Amino acid sequence: MASYFMGIALARLLLLGALALPAAANEIWLYAGTGPQPGADQNNHMVGIDWLAWDYQRSPKQVFSLGFSYSHLRASGDNLDGYNRQLEAFSIVPQLTLLAEPWRNMLPLFQVRALGPTYLSEKRLGLRQQGMHFALQAQISAGLRFGQGYRHQLNIIYRHYSNANLDDLNDGFDIPVVLGYRYQF
Repeated sequence: MASYFMGIALARLLLLGALALPAAANEIWLYAGTGPQPGADQNNHMVGIDWLAWDYQRSPKQVFSLGFSYSHLRASGDNLDGYNRQLEAFSIVPQLTLLAEPWRNMLPLFQVRALGPTYLSEKRLGLRQQGMHFALQAQISAGLRFGQGYRHQLNIIYRHYSNANLDDLNDGFDIPVVLGYRYQF
């Protein structure tokens, strides 16, 4: 129960921080994903929403963004009786976007997120365990922007949460196949 209230407090802190940033990016992301957890007999599932609030365009081909992420993770499998099967993750997400040349009215791109500080509501997801509630979010993705002003984007994503060996228990939680949709206001 205390971890739930810590998550709510962190979400409020993230929202207050967001209000202090200029809303230059103003992107909303919706996610859904699933797949086998490497190294464990379970599947992980995820739904989430992100808000990227700030952009810095370093060059015509490189954009650095900063935002906030909420994800609900769930584990499924035959041998999970007695184990925690779900958790919530609240993250601050730095993201690097590398843009390619436009192709057939679409803009191909590659995105990387690394070292996104995350609060996990639970330390266990199925058979996998973290030693603390603090973790880092990492993800890689490839996608296409399309539509008027490239406001829409579809991505295929691999997402990972772990504490980077800051604690002895660092099994990591992976969602190997995530589909993401982005809309820029």
